[in-house]
Order: sequence, then C-alpha cells, then structure tokens
Amino acid sequence: MGLFHFFLRLPVLAFRMAGIVRVSNRAKRRFRRELVESGLPDEIVEELVNYFNPSTPLRETLFRFSRR
Repeated sequence: MGLFHFFLRLPVLAFRMAGIVRVSNRAKRRFRRELVESGLPDEIVEELVNYFNPSTPLRETLFRFSRR
C-alpha cells in the first residue's frame, strides 16, 4: 500500500519540484542581470553566477551517483 500511495503522490511532488526550479532559475537570471548592470566584466559575472548557483551541489551529487 505504501508504494501505491507514493505513486499517487508522485505527480504532486513533480509539480512542486518544477515550481522550485522555476523560482531558482528566475533568481539566477535576476542575479546575473544585477551583476551586469553593476558593471562587472562578463567573465567575472559568469564565474559568480556559477559559484552561487544553488542547484550545482545537487547536480554534482546526482551525476556522481548516476555514473557509478
């Protein structure tokens, strides 16, 4: 019964995760825009955006486990 309940809840979880991804991407675009408007060079902007990207640790963890 637990597995059946999980599959019933799976669409709800997927939509919630999609909402979180959307908010994160919006914040990343806004952060990039603010850095560019402040006059920083493009190389530094890209480095800062990649460094402060909240999804980077999650992607690294998922890819590390998927390669094994």
